Amino acid sequence: MSTASPEDRISPSDIRNASFEVIDRGYDQHAVHEFLRAVAEQLEADQRQPGAVSPAAKDEMVKVITQAQILAEKFVAEAEQYSKDLVASARAQYGEILRRAEDSVATRQAVPAPEATADGYISPIQEIEYVRTYTKVAQVQLRAVIDALAEQVDRLGDLPVARTDRRNENG
Repeated sequence: MSTASPEDRISPSDIRNASFEVIDRGYDQHAVHEFLRAVAEQLEADQRQPGAVSPAAKDEMVKVITQAQILAEKFVAEAEQYSKDLVASARAQYGEILRRAEDSVATRQAVPAPEATADGYISPIQEIEYVRTYTKVAQVQLRAVIDALAEQVDRLGDLPVARTDRRNENG
């Protein structure tokens, strides 16, 4: 049989022009040529449609996308739970700070109020500075959570290429 070299890919033309040595008790030449013609046509059709995907590959893509969607939903649920926990913790701390501030005000009522500045504000008390600092820390943590969630969603956008049918690899 004369075909292209083993390093080259076989083209439809190679299949159509293939020739075989005629021997006794061989195959029907007409049947062989008809089969080669059909293989060449199929190869040409496959080459014209590079985006065409086998049903097995489509099934594999659906599985990968489904798994990615499940993971994304899991990450979103975890992020939502984390943010709810963070908000609940912040509210609890806020309540505690407010209670301490009220207690502090009650104990300081005997002490005269500090003088107001030209803006009409009194100098900030330690609890307010604590709340400001806590707010800044909470903002940083929430940004980190949002960034991590966005990174996971971006990773889901980079789906792996579907693997070809395993039967073809074993054949």
